[in-house]
Amino acid sequence: MKIPPQEQLAIGWTTFEKLEEAQACAEALMEENLAFCVQVESPVQSFYRWKGKVENGKEFPVRVKYVQAMDAKIQDWLRKNHPYETPQWVAIKACAVLPEYHSWSLQNFQPPSQEANS
Repeated sequence: MKIPPQEQLAIGWTTFEKLEEAQACAEALMEENLAFCVQVESPVQSFYRWKGKVENGKEFPVRVKYVQAMDAKIQDWLRKNHPYETPQWVAIKACAVLPEYHSWSLQNFQPPSQEANS
């Protein structure tokens, strides 16, 4: 079954230093109808290079499940609201989705109204 582009699903990840920030992100993405499911994960120990120096710290991954057409809006939201100077946003297209889950996700996704975006 060929899925129209506006109904294709994607999964993206970002991270936050504080649980409260991760939860606020999840709630906002849901309230603003940018995703149909957002999961705040247990903390992980991240190692990364920042401004030439290897850093590490605890971070809370946030997994965002959304309709691919919302990707640019999610990126805009992260640029405006994420506390990091350079927030992580890595996303992939869902290449295989159980048809029942795909139907559920579309039923539970409410695209943002045009008035809210004007």
